[in-house]
Amino acid sequence: MQKFLSIATAIVTLLIAGAPSASAEPETPILTIAGEISHPNRGALDPFRDAFLSHKDKTFTKAFVFTRSSLASLPQTKISTNVEGWPGKIELEGPRLLDALAAAGVAADATIVATALDGYNIELTPEARTAHDWILAIGADGAPLSIGGRGPAWLIHGTDGKAVSQEVEATWVWALYLLEVK
Repeated sequence: MQKFLSIATAIVTLLIAGAPSASAEPETPILTIAGEISHPNRGALDPFRDAFLSHKDKTFTKAFVFTRSSLASLPQTKISTNVEGWPGKIELEGPRLLDALAAAGVAADATIVATALDGYNIELTPEARTAHDWILAIGADGAPLSIGGRGPAWLIHGTDGKAVSQEVEATWVWALYLLEVK
C-alpha cells in the first residue's frame, strides 16, 4: 500500500507541476498581417498598446497576428540556403508564406509589403510570391530565430544550399514584424 501511495503522490505531483498556471500570460504576437484581409483575429491599431507600430506610422482597422506558437502550428517547411560570403549553408524552418497569408484571408492577387524592425521593406507582387517557395522562417539550424539575430521571423526562400548573390539576399527580410496587404 505504501508503494501505491508513493506512486500516486508522484503522479499527482507531476500532473500539478505540468499543469498550466492560471496566471500564465498569453504569448506575444511576433508578426502582424494588416490591410486587405478577410479573416482578422484582432481589431484596429491602438496607438498606446501598439506603440512600436504607431511610432513607425503604421495604421490599420483590422489585422491578423501570429505568435511564435501559432506560426509553428502551421505546416512547417524546411529549406536550405546560402549566400556568397556566408560561412556556409543554413537550414531554415517555418511555415510557407502562402499558408500564413491564407490564414489571414489574403487574396491571391494582392501585393504584400514586408517590413523589418529597422524599416527595411520589400514589395512582393503575386508573381514574386509564386516565383519562389517563400517561408516565414522561425528557426535556423535547429534553434529558434530571435530578435538581435534574424528573427523573430525571416521572410526567405531556399537556394538548395547553393550560394547566391547578395542581390538575392536583399530580397529576404529578416527581423520581419509586419506584412501589409495592398
